Order: sequence, then structure tokens, then C-alpha cells
Amino acid sequence: MTITKLNLQPITTESDYSNVTIGNSEFADDVWDLAPFITAKTTKDSKKKITFGFIENEDIKLTVKLYAYYRLGKVKPQTVFYDINGQLPLFIEYCNSNNINGFNEITKEIFLNYSLWLKEEKKVAQGTGYARCLVVEEIIKLGQIKGWNVPKTNIFVDFTSSDLWDTKKAIKENKTKPIPEDIFDKILQCVLKENNILTKAGIIIQSQTGLRINEILSIRQGCVHTTSDGYDYMEVTLSKTEKGEPIVHKVFINDLVKITIAELEDYTKYLREKSGLKELFLINNHGIRVLNTEQWTKSRLSSFIKRWDIRDSKGNLYPLKSHQFRATFVRELIKQKVPIAHIMKQFSHVSIEMTSHYLTLKEEEVKEIYSDMILGKDSKIVGLRAKEIKTKLDEQFRGKTEQEIDDIVSNLSKSMSFNPLPTGVCLYDFRRGNCSDGDGCFFYNCPNYITEVKFYPILKQELDLMEKEMARYKELGQQRSWERQYVKYKYLKPLVDSLEEQINEEK
Repeated sequence: MTITKLNLQPITTESDYSNVTIGNSEFADDVWDLAPFITAKTTKDSKKKITFGFIENEDIKLTVKLYAYYRLGKVKPQTVFYDINGQLPLFIEYCNSNNINGFNEITKEIFLNYSLWLKEEKKVAQGTGYARCLVVEEIIKLGQIKGWNVPKTNIFVDFTSSDLWDTKKAIKENKTKPIPEDIFDKILQCVLKENNILTKAGIIIQSQTGLRINEILSIRQGCVHTTSDGYDYMEVTLSKTEKGEPIVHKVFINDLVKITIAELEDYTKYLREKSGLKELFLINNHGIRVLNTEQWTKSRLSSFIKRWDIRDSKGNLYPLKSHQFRATFVRELIKQKVPIAHIMKQFSHVSIEMTSHYLTLKEEEVKEIYSDMILGKDSKIVGLRAKEIKTKLDEQFRGKTEQEIDDIVSNLSKSMSFNPLPTGVCLYDFRRGNCSDGDGCFFYNCPNYITEVKFYPILKQELDLMEKEMARYKELGQQRSWERQYVKYKYLKPLVDSLEEQINEEK
């Protein structure tokens, strides 16, 4: 989407609003036409206009307009559209039904009753209720700073919209998990044989780059380039950045992605020539347009799963979500021994000009992936404290549902000061000060170190290298060097042996 930043003139409650313009409209209008600021062809005209006509009370309407004007200078115009025309109508309905004639009349009791009305009368979902309460909360809080006609006292002393709708729990319950390895392997096998080029390209690019689907759908003709030293990369538009504005980001790609994009360019060549559009993910459905994320998630992914009959361990069609590819991508990087610090740095919301296979994933998401690998119900862990931890986990998991187990794992990863490492995790609590081992830590002899069978290939490779080095030192007669290496070897060998035993038990 192409969005022009709104550089609006500052206004106050004393301003002459008759001189204030917004896009093609004036402040006093009941419809603000934002078309000059939203130029994407895929955005419906109705979503380029903020309407205030549903607000009959002039005092409430003025406050809402002041809020909308302020927000237009801070966020995308479409975000303001959804806040005003998507979230506020039910609040206005509630005000009309209860003779509330201004935001200044809102008390703690009224706000709580509004929340209860949404839950019991309107039966709104948790996320919807939170969003509709939050916009009212924000108007009041911002209005107190700006001097609008809102309550003078803080009515949110001992609660917030988040507390009322328990969103922290909801976020935890809805966390995105990586795709199970066997299902991920089947998806990759099937997508290589997929005949629908758009579906094939989307899944391959997501699985190989970890990008969000909206970023992938933004790619345009000629997006693939090569660096001076021969590395291929593609350009995508990132909508979520710290600055809040879209940026063009360069992402390294492998040969599979490069070939897939070439195939996609060829497939949509006719549609691009006919429409004048440069995007590669084009469809001809009621006119030529860019495939959007809703169509991708609700139609193409589910159709792909059905077409190839990809099922979970219970025999049900796997409920694949687009965002799972990001979490899965990080898991695959971890398995390939990409340093965790590097992943965290590259996946943070900073504008790094050129990345090395990965983008914008939060540190907490990486921790969630590690916690599932190490502390999950089916995990197979080793380490000096592994038996103790596994016993305690088994006690807590006994009789619990899958969702309750997920919650336990998520909470444990926080309470245990869960620190990801390239080959496992460190459970040391750094709030107690720096670890006494400092830079001399090599993990394997430390009670805080735990690892899991997914790290077996990395640990086995390291053990084999150690054995070769020790044999070489023996031949050269370098006893001291051999002894230094043996200190690590004697702790790593039991870990690898124990992992091998657990792998063999599975077979």
C-alpha cells in the first residue's frame, strides 16, 4: 500500500476549525475524504473516508474529531478509519441509549457498564471488546492532556481495557507456534509439486525467508538483485517498523526463491502488461488486482492443505496459519547453529539495510520457540539438572489439557530466566549479577545448561571434531592441549550419549 505521511497543522481547543483542512475535506465536514493520502488501487473508496455522521451529539462528535485529527498525524490513515468507523459506533449506541451527552460524563462506573454491555448484550469477542473499549480509553486519556471535554479525574486508576478483557491471557493462548517438523517437511515436498503458481510462490518464499505474507505480496517486477560479490537478494516493502512508515528492505534469498520469483514473473507478465501494475502476486477476479492477505490466509492456504491432504497427528487437516512460517523459519535457523544473538539482532524492529536470511522477529518470540523445544510435554532433554526439571515438569503436566500445558511452559520460560544459547538454554538468573564463569563458560559442565534432542546433530558434530582434535594432539605429543580439550569432552560425551539413547527409544 502506498501511504503519504500526513503533515497536518497543529490545532488546539481554541483553534478556528473552519480553516482546518484534511485531505479533500474540511474539519467541520461529517465526512473526511482521505483519498490524497491513500493511493493504493486495492483500497476501496469507502475505506478512504472517515465518517462522523453516526454521532448525533455535537459535543461527542467534536471530541472524536479532535482525536481523529491527532491520530492522523501519528499513524496510518486506515488505522484511524478503523478506530472511528469500526470501533466507535457501538459506544455511540450505548451513549444514546443511556442519555450520555459528552465524554466528560463518563465515569468509572459507566465505562465498566459499557464493557459489561459489550460482553453480555452484544456478545462481542474478546479481541473486539478490547479494541472498542481501548479507543474510548485513549480518547479520555489523551483528552485530559490536550484539554478536551473529557473527565478531569483519572477513571483508570485500578484497571484498564486490557485488564477488563484479559488480553494478556488471550495473547498467550494465541501465540504462534512453529509448524511440526514432519508436517513442515510434507508441506515443502508438496509445494514443489503444486500447480498453482501464486500458492506455490507464496509458500516457498515464506518458508525460505521468514517474511510476513503481506511483505511477500508486496514484491514487484525486478525485485531480485545481486550484490557485487555475487549474493542474490530481493526487495520487499516492510510496513511494520519502529518509525511506523513503510520501508524497502533487502533480503538475501537462496536459489529456490530466485527460481520461484522468475517463474512468478513469467506467469503474471500478461496481467502486469494489461493492468500497468508492477506487483507479482496478481489475480484476475472482478478486474486485475494484487492478491491480499485475507484471500491468502482464508482461501489459498486452506485449499493447499486440503488439496494435498496434509493432516496432524490426530488425523485432522492441519490448521496452517501464515504467521507460523516465521516461527518455523527461526527454529530451522536455530537447528542450523545460527548464533542466537545474531537471530535476535536481525529479527528486532530496526532498519537494518541488508539482512542475512532473516527479518523482524521479536526476542520474546524466539524465547517462546526455545521454551517449547526444551520444556514442552514431548521434549527430551539432557544436562546436569535435566532429570530434576523433567520430574517437576511431569508433575505439573499430569492431568492438564494441551492449552494448560502451553501456559505452564510459557510461564516457566519467564520464571526460570530462560536464556537461549546456540545449542540449548542457560537457566542462570542474571538478576543475581554476572555469571561467575563469565566468558570461560562452555556450557556442558554447568548445572544451568539444558539441551534437547533437536540439538543432537550440532552436538554430535562438535563431539566428533573434539575427538579428531584430541587424536591429533596425541599424535603430536601435545599432552597439555589434549587435557584442555578433554575437560570439555568428558562433559559433552555423556550428553550426546544420552540424546542418542532417547532418539533410539523413539525408534
